Amino acid sequence: MNVADRVLQKTAERAAADVIGVDAKSVRVEIVSARDTAVVRVTSPFPVPRLDDTAAVRAATPVLEAARSAQSELRSRLTRLFGREVSRVDLTVSGASAPQRKRVL
Repeated sequence: MNVADRVLQKTAERAAADVIGVDAKSVRVEIVSARDTAVVRVTSPFPVPRLDDTAAVRAATPVLEAARSAQSELRSRLTRLFGREVSRVDLTVSGASAPQRKRVL
């Protein structure tokens, strides 16, 4: 992998983490480039509310709907950042990421 490929990889990882709402270290990205376009494959955990927070669970967007929205937003953002068309973003949800419980001292 050359320097330009690594820059695109890191850019895509950070953008995906930001759009999805998880830590960039937990996101894996593969970029398949053609002449004028790219396909980006993202594997990431997906944020979900704590299951004991029933109000947050009721208010949460369904995962499938949130994933579709993240794919669309990420495709637009990466097209802008890469300066070339990203024809598709494939998102694989690898698990769940719940917010940490805050400790009261």
